[in-house]
Amino acid sequence: KKQKLKVMVLLNDSSESSLDSTLTVEDSEKKPMSLVVSSWGKIQEIPEYQEVAGVLLFRNIFKVEPAAQQVFSFAGKYDPGSEAIFEDPAFIEHAKTVIGMVTAAIGLLEAGEMDQLIGVLKELGARHVTYDVAPEHYPIVGEALITTLSQALANDFTDDVQTEWVQVADVIFTTMITTWA
Repeated sequence: KKQKLKVMVLLNDSSESSLDSTLTVEDSEKKPMSLVVSSWGKIQEIPEYQEVAGVLLFRNIFKVEPAAQQVFSFAGKYDPGSEAIFEDPAFIEHAKTVIGMVTAAIGLLEAGEMDQLIGVLKELGARHVTYDVAPEHYPIVGEALITTLSQALANDFTDDVQTEWVQVADVIFTTMITTWA
């Protein structure tokens, strides 16, 4: 049996959008997105996981798109590709905050608090508009997130885990992007 977790994103709080993202899990004994939750639990077992995962995520973002570094106010003093940014306290704090947001989102997903999760993601998307983050930046972050998870989880990053994470990332980023609508 399939379980479905359906996420409908509302635009301008009045009209239903054409976005109809459905997250499914084949095993009826599992909660929706259980592989996302359990794999994130493994990430959380890494000592100082917020900093370690955050730095790795941003290394991967900057590897995919070196110019992305310049989006961050604290990055202006570093040349693109400079390793020094990864030691900057403001950078490290930002990286930890991003991973903290992922942890919170996974917690809401696990709890089935989809309305609250959608609200948080829309608010986060609205905030990112003010930072000059554009919709075309989200696939870069998505690719970097999947790469980061693959590196951190190693053999535990199975095809099924990847499939669920890609679905979740798609819903997260699509929901954040609705802020532009």
